[in-house]
Amino acid sequence: MQGKRKSLKHRSKHVINFYSVKNRCHIWCESFLERTFALYQEFDEAVDCYASQPEYFNVFGARYTPDFLIHYKSGYAEYAEVKHSSFMRDDFSAKHERRKQVIHAINKHDLQLVSELDFNSVQTANYELLYPYKQLDISTIRSEIDYLPKRIPFAKLECAVKKLVGANSAHAWALVANQFFLFDTSQPLRPETKLMRA
Repeated sequence: MQGKRKSLKHRSKHVINFYSVKNRCHIWCESFLERTFALYQEFDEAVDCYASQPEYFNVFGARYTPDFLIHYKSGYAEYAEVKHSSFMRDDFSAKHERRKQVIHAINKHDLQLVSELDFNSVQTANYELLYPYKQLDISTIRSEIDYLPKRIPFAKLECAVKKLVGANSAHAWALVANQFFLFDTSQPLRPETKLMRA
């Protein structure tokens, strides 16, 4: 799924280039909050693909572009509006309801509203820490991890992976980033963190 090209219409608006491993393309985010939302989609196993600024709708004479369109592996799809909670006043709520009605009438998709309150700061920090390792090639060691215990502390996983031919500790991080090993992401990832093989 391709993201929208970089917009030049608002020179004062931040435009953040986020590379999506899941989509294998660049995603243009218009705020750091949108970038955080995109990061969460990368780690959500239910999400098949997603796009930023996907298309626009005419909402009672006003042009409206949702921030994201998310396609799930189940076949379900929905749009997302990502906004800081400080903007969610009564007038915004009324606008959001009108947008939801118009979009649902056109293509039956829902429009969810997401704010910074929907993100856990520890979980976000874990995702930021792990995300750079998502692109690391682990195909050569995937078959060699089956002998490892189903439950293992992160430090022991690093030690075990470093013993494999052509691997180093970064490959242990990549195994966790690509969710071959799972952990409670609401807690900080530490050497003693207990991992569970997926």
